[in-house]
Formats: sequence, C-alpha cells, structure tokens
Amino acid sequence: MELIRVDQRNTEQVSRISQQACDLLKSGKLVVFPTETVYGVACMASSDQGYNALRQLKQRPEGQPFTVHVADAQSAGRYADLSGSLTQRLVRRVFPGPVTIIAELADNLIDQKFAAMKLARDVRSRIYHENTVGLRCPDDTLAQKILGAINEPVIASSANTRGQEPPQNGEEAARAIGEQVDLIIDCGPTRFAKPSTIVRITAATNCNEHGISVERTGVYDERFIRKLLQQNILLVCSGNTCRSPMAEAIGRKLLSEKQQNIAGPDSSDATVWSAGVYAIHGAPASAESIEAMAKIGIDLTKHRSRPLTAEMIHEAETIYCMTTTHRAAVIAIAPTSASKTFTLDPDGDIDDPIGSGSSSYQRCADLIHQCLSQRFKEHLQ
Repeated sequence: MELIRVDQRNTEQVSRISQQACDLLKSGKLVVFPTETVYGVACMASSDQGYNALRQLKQRPEGQPFTVHVADAQSAGRYADLSGSLTQRLVRRVFPGPVTIIAELADNLIDQKFAAMKLARDVRSRIYHENTVGLRCPDDTLAQKILGAINEPVIASSANTRGQEPPQNGEEAARAIGEQVDLIIDCGPTRFAKPSTIVRITAATNCNEHGISVERTGVYDERFIRKLLQQNILLVCSGNTCRSPMAEAIGRKLLSEKQQNIAGPDSSDATVWSAGVYAIHGAPASAESIEAMAKIGIDLTKHRSRPLTAEMIHEAETIYCMTTTHRAAVIAIAPTSASKTFTLDPDGDIDDPIGSGSSSYQRCADLIHQCLSQRFKEHLQ
C-alpha cells in the first residue's frame, strides 16, 4: 500500500496523482480517495479483480450493490432516467454534493442504459440491483478529476470494514484497510466529516414525474432537501421598494391561483421573493406601489426592502431582473448565475416609475403582471 499526501491547491500534483489512481483502477486495483463527506474506496465495475477485492474488503455478499461515482451531474444521466422536472432540480442542486441518489428504473430502461455502456453482461448486476442504481457525485476536485478521466463505471463505498466508522482522513483509512488497497490519497480531513444523505427517486408515474424521499439523513436533513426542491424565483430591481416588491406580490398571487396546476402531485411548492441591488435593509414599499397593489387586492404595507446577496442568488433557481443593468449586477456578484438570470421582460427593460404619478405605477404593475404570467408558463411545471 502506498499513502500519498496531496495538497489540492497544487494542480500539478493533483493531475499527477489522479493519473496514477486512474492507472491503478484500470489495472484492477483498489484506490482510496477523498470526498467532502468521508473517504471512499473504489474500483472499476468492469474489473473482476477489483470488484471481488472490494466485495471481500467490505464483506458484502454477491448482489448487494455499491454506488456508482460520477464526475458531474451530466454523467449521472448515463445510468438512470433523471428527466423529471423535480428530479432535474434535485440533481442540479446536489450534484456535486454530499448526497447519494438511489434511482429506480424499469427493466427496459436498465437494458437501454446498460447496452450503451458496451460492457460484459455480468457487470450489469454490479451497477443495478433490484431495479435501482446508486449515484454519487463528490464535491472534491481530485475525486472529480479521477472519475472524469475514466470512461467506465467506477463503483465505491466508504473506506472501512463492516462495523467501523467511515474514515475522515487518509491516515484513518490506512489504519482501517491499508493492507487491502493499493493506493491511499490523503488530502487531509474531509469537509463535513459525515456520511452523505441518501435520497430515493421513485420510478416515473403516469403524471410523468418522480417521487422523492429521504432514506438516510447525513450532511443534509430532510427539511433541507425539501427546501432545495422548492422552485425559488428571485425578482431584482434597484431599491426593492417599487418594481420588485410589486413583482413579488403579483408573483405570489399568481402562484396562489395556479398552485395545483404548477406544482403537480409529486413536486414541491414554488416560492417568490425580491431584493434590490442598491437596497438598504428595512425600507417600506413606496406609497404609489402600495396604492397600485391595493387596486388588485394585494396588501403591500408589510413589505420591507432587502439588499441582494450572493446567498440569495445561489438559492434561487431562476432570477428575473427589471433591467439589463440589474442582470449585470447579479452576474457581477455571482458569475455562475448567468445561465439562470434573465430580464423579466424579454423585450427590454421595465423602467423605474419612481417620481412619476400613480398612472405610471399602474402601467408598470400591469406590465409586470403580463411578463410574470408568461414567464411562469415557461418556467414552472
């Protein structure tokens, strides 16, 4: 057994050690690698030598499956149907991350997925078991580099024997199973030091959606998973006292009216909130905005302004901005948000009515209502 300590900030070392790990895996060896939860031990699913060694190490009987580890969310689709809207939302938000997904599949879909892998027939039972497959996408640079370099299924489990606690660093893994593996990559303590949360996705029903349940609490509890599954829509303007508060109020009214059609029997509720790129904390909505909303039966008197934060942007599934300038401000705070950030009106900016009369606010509210109605048809299922 070789134990190598790796500094993940050293890109040259990460590349060199990940290549060494890939070569060992392809030759039927066992490799211990870091994740954000606990250390794992992996082999190639197609390797008889590696698979038998992993089963013996874990004292796992034939037919009891291991989890397929993938480099990114897109790769997970090679093994299961992840096309449902709720499932897509889950995968986007937890891959990569400390969650193991158990996906249910019908026999014909397993046949289709496995045929595309072009592997020997006996490998099928190493990936699929009782019409399920376990999928994990570690949020760890080195693990992703190893998994991304191997164009075949890699299966893994925690790097401990039955009855032991999963290791949280390479030295613990070496003490537990060092004599049974060929390489241990030690990148120091894991980020969470807890097992992954296990979430099951049931097979698609007649409503073309999947059911989701938490089978084991780990880093995330069920409440957090449910929060992740919400369709969070963020509306952004300048001061969060005129346009975006009206948009938030109108959006919530639209959702309230259409919730049954939008959510469906197997999905989570949508939520709408607003913020301002130049807002201060706690300012009330403008008098004209309150008046415009009162005309359609909405009470805006309790609204208080919120400044836009990076956390809000991260939690939002979709962000609608009143102007292109607001969109640029969102992306400046969180560059990775560009693909989910749009102007509310696809045809141009929704101008700020501040300083204008009541009729300008009413026209602004009408335009916001029109644009939100169309956007919700496009975005919400």
